[in-house]
Amino acid sequence: MPSHYHTTPSPMMTQPSEIRPDILVFKTGLRHPGEVSRVAVLLESLDGILKWNVDLDDCDRVLRIEAVGLSCYDIIRLVSQAGFLCEELED
Repeated sequence: MPSHYHTTPSPMMTQPSEIRPDILVFKTGLRHPGEVSRVAVLLESLDGILKWNVDLDDCDRVLRIEAVGLSCYDIIRLVSQAGFLCEELED
């Protein structure tokens, strides 16, 4: 079970749409809830993020995001600018 989970209300969640969200998955350097909280403020500022969670119990401290209109680069840049490792985990 993920350590932290967040859903951001979005018009896309309440209106029928053919657009499917992208699932973006990252290895991070987040180590404890306080660091997740710092990144949460940044993630919540981005339009297009529908849901996100961080699993601090996983060895890769996985950040999983459901988003529309955002690239992996957008997330990596944001988390890296906050001072944390963030690398895309590929399938």
